[in-house]
Amino acid sequence: MPFLSQKRLDAEIGALIPEITALRHTLHRHPDIRYEEHWTSDCIAGYLAQAGIHVRRGYAGGTGLVGEIGPDDGPIIALRADMDGLELQEITGLTYASEIPGHMHACGHDGHMAMLCGAAVVLARHAEKLRCRVRFIFQPGEEMGAGGALMVKEGVLDGVAAVFGMHGWPEFPEGTIALKPGYAMAGADWFTITVQGKGCHAAAPDSGIDPIVAAAHVVLSLQSIVSRELNPCEPAVVSVGRLSAGTATNIIPDRAELCGTIRTLSPEMQEKARAAVTRIAHGTAAAYGAKASVSFDSNSYAPLYNDPDMCAYAKQAVQAALGNHAFREVDSPSMAAEDFAFYLRQVAGAFLWLGIRRPGGDPPPLHSPRFDFNDAVLPAGIQVWISLAGAFPKTD
Repeated sequence: MPFLSQKRLDAEIGALIPEITALRHTLHRHPDIRYEEHWTSDCIAGYLAQAGIHVRRGYAGGTGLVGEIGPDDGPIIALRADMDGLELQEITGLTYASEIPGHMHACGHDGHMAMLCGAAVVLARHAEKLRCRVRFIFQPGEEMGAGGALMVKEGVLDGVAAVFGMHGWPEFPEGTIALKPGYAMAGADWFTITVQGKGCHAAAPDSGIDPIVAAAHVVLSLQSIVSRELNPCEPAVVSVGRLSAGTATNIIPDRAELCGTIRTLSPEMQEKARAAVTRIAHGTAAAYGAKASVSFDSNSYAPLYNDPDMCAYAKQAVQAALGNHAFREVDSPSMAAEDFAFYLRQVAGAFLWLGIRRPGGDPPPLHSPRFDFNDAVLPAGIQVWISLAGAFPKTD
């Protein structure tokens, strides 16, 4: 038996959408970056409290929060939304554009929070009909902060039987849900390589050791990791995004620094790629008389693994909420990283991609200063959240 009739759900969600859209725009105006989401946390906590939802605060450095409804003795399903914005200057020109210079919601987290709030309100109205307890997780620090790891460490998954996340995805058509069973998103490492040489006058390079030449060869040599050291049947990426050195055109500096990222789809590949970066940096720098030191950011992300059984459950929930046409199973993983992987390492679940591409449109990509979440998909996201919780646990 469905949690609520589809007609009833459509009516309740439809009546709520103006409020949820306004909430999304308010959140968009106030993008807080990793672990500084104090205003955002207060906003979400207040909204949930008005709906009569008990909220626990103070997670992950203070800004994470958890709401919970449903029977005390029911199995627990957890639904998670991320909260933080990015350090990026918005150039959308929207009437509700960011009011904080240099910060914006360029990854859709404002939409994620708004949809989960909408689902929480509807579910709370009918909590007595639930066969499970629903835990709403609002997580800070997803953008290179590994906030998911902190939330898990602090016990947000205690007693949880299944956990689900959802992310707006410009690649897929508006209002559809895409899902990749198994490894679906890459693990990520961020590295810094410092190449130490010996500074000198640029007109007398023989009197020094040029760290720029050595660093350039390190960049080139790193490209052999994917093509020659890793399994060609498994996707992987090693990219250098920044190389900096020197202060003047006639001076060879003492050192050069390059920063980059590794993306892999299994823990084994992740470890092998990390070891290769370190070995190649040391060896290549030494070949040019320089020395290299390599450090990795402590906030590395694990590859994201969607449990096949939970994917099958999510497929049924999506099709029940949006129709068979709205669901698509994809074969190719994304090489983007997502710290929801830390939840899925602890509890079986799945991470869904919600299509936000407008008909006939070519939307800006995630992390673009022109990006904006598509308000037209708010009802679909709320429907899916409610369907996942309303049918849990699955009965044969």
